[in-house]
Amino acid sequence: MYRSILTIKTTPEQAEKLLQLYRDEEVLRESLNLTRQVSSDIAVAADGSGEILVTANWPDERGYQEWLDHPKRDRLAPEFDEILGSEVEVGAGRQYIVDHAVTRD
Repeated sequence: MYRSILTIKTTPEQAEKLLQLYRDEEVLRESLNLTRQVSSDIAVAADGSGEILVTANWPDERGYQEWLDHPKRDRLAPEFDEILGSEVEVGAGRQYIVDHAVTRD
């Protein structure tokens, strides 16, 4: 399995606006429906800092590349820019190869 993680360091207020945009536009559902993605989630730091992690699991690197190349991926870029502004740190998406995992049934 292949995992992508995007880190967004923002304020709590901007984080809530961004989370609401993700909810309203069903961004996670869209990427799941348009690709071979296995799962995804978005989380906000429990310490109230506003940092956001967007995590997705893919069957392989090609699956993730499908999302990067999909024409709908950037459809909300203007809204993201409006919410986040220029002073927000959006990390480059990092990719990981999952070595092994366990799940609870």
